[in-house]
This record gives sequence, structure tokens and C-alpha cells, in this order.
Amino acid sequence: MVVCKFLMQISEKAFGKINISLNLTGEKENNYHFLVSLICFCNFYDIITVEESKKFDYEILNNINFGDSDLILKTIKMFCKKLDINNLPNLKITLDKRIPVGAGLGGGSADSAALIRALDKFLNLNLSAEKKMSIAKDIGSDVPACLLSKPLILTGYGNRYKEIENIDHKDIIIVFPNINASTKEIFSSINLDNIDKNESIYFENRIKEGIIFYNNNNNLNNYFSNDLERISTKKYPEIQKVKESILEVGSIFASMTGSGSACFGFFEKKDILKAKQKLEALNMGWKIISCQLMGSDN
Repeated sequence: MVVCKFLMQISEKAFGKINISLNLTGEKENNYHFLVSLICFCNFYDIITVEESKKFDYEILNNINFGDSDLILKTIKMFCKKLDINNLPNLKITLDKRIPVGAGLGGGSADSAALIRALDKFLNLNLSAEKKMSIAKDIGSDVPACLLSKPLILTGYGNRYKEIENIDHKDIIIVFPNINASTKEIFSSINLDNIDKNESIYFENRIKEGIIFYNNNNNLNNYFSNDLERISTKKYPEIQKVKESILEVGSIFASMTGSGSACFGFFEKKDILKAKQKLEALNMGWKIISCQLMGSDN
């Protein structure tokens, strides 16, 4: 049984996730697809706050209700189970939700990871990195990566990852077309016969070779791609329009992130304001976010 002596208030940032590349090997196990992905995190985030309260309370700002799929509630349940805590002490959890839902930005997983970090600090548990990671792994495949929130290569079924050194910060624009894309639907639409099958090491080496080009803003299309983009754009054609628009306003490299529906583009810092204004002038009703991908020295 864990004895908790808690602080008064803790806030944690839940950083948005960007899949710079996402490739499938053609392998599948227990309904999960084997993938290799270069992941970075951006300084666009949700905020999780845990504070003292007279009773347990949970509030989501911005009028969002996740129902039975709420990862915050799942995280609380798993946190207590793994630490042999019958119930959390009276506290209030507030989620300031800024990352769009169904965008491919990993918002739910980032929130879960941020709550693990926040509860550890609030309850003054001083959990080891390994213990926090074991909790994260039992919640969802993206939660361990979000717990780290550092540039990494994710390999397998969400269970193997390696941090990347010497990767630069990047100025980006994210465009979300207000389409709530279902990750489950996109992955269930994959036809393995249409996948160019390669060993995972092929994609891992391609990512490693591409980092120098990533840092220098050239030849990016030779090294980074998203195998889910073709599937998602077939289901949601507007995603292709989003990507084309990002390129038309001067992006060095543009792609869809995750299973969509958001796309992102790299820009030179001096060009990003004008590019954002041009995208806003299209009046497409899209959510347009300028931010920065955080490099390895974050």
C-alpha cells in the first residue's frame, strides 16, 4: 500500500505529438500493425492540473466529453492498480484541452502521460522512470512515447523506442481541418497486400540517415513519409487539400501526422507568420497553429 503525502497543486504540459514519418512493415499481430515512426513533440499542448479538493472532481475545459473512452479515467484506474492504491486522496483534476481531438496529434495519450507525471509529483511518490513507464504501457501504445516527450524512433507495436540525439528544433505550422479521424477505422482499412513490405531495420536506418537532411532542410521527401496518408485521404479527401495548401504557402516539407486528419509543414522562421496568414486567408474553417517541434536538447 502506498502512503501519500501530497502537494497543493501541480500542473503538467501534455505536448502534441508529430509523426515526421510513419511506415508499416506489413506485419500484423493481435490486430496491431508493426510500424516504424520518427516522432517529435511540439510546444503546443494541453495542460493537466492536479490540486487539493474536498472531494474527487474531474473537469474538462472547452465543453468536451470523452464518455467511456476517456483516457484520464483509464489512467487513474491503471495508476491505482499498478501502485496498489485503493482510491486516490481527494483531489481535483482539470484538463485544459487545446489539442484537437481526432487530429493524429496524440492528445489523449499526451494527457494520460502528463497525468502520470502530475500524480507522481502531487502525491510525492518519486516513482522511478521504469515504474512510470510500466503504468504508461498498460494504458495505450502511444502513452510511453508521450511520457518521454522527446524525439525518438518508435518501432514495433508501440513497445520499442529509442531516443534520438542531435536533432534540431523546427518551426512548423499544423493545420487541422476539423475532421475527427478515427485511428481505429484508419488502421482497420489497411490492406496488407498494398503495403511495400520491408524489414523494420530498413526504415530505422532510413530515418537515421535522414536526420542530417532533416537538420539541413533538404531531401526530406527521400527519407520521410506516412503510409497512412493514402488511406486517410481516400476516406477524407480534404486532407489532401490541406497538405497541398501548406506546400503552396512555402513549406519545405509537408505531411500528415499519425492517422490524420491534421497535417504539418516545416518553414523557415522568417516565413512562418506570412505563411500562416495566407492559410488563414483561405477561410476554410481550418484550425491553424504555428509552433515549434522540440529538438533533442529540449
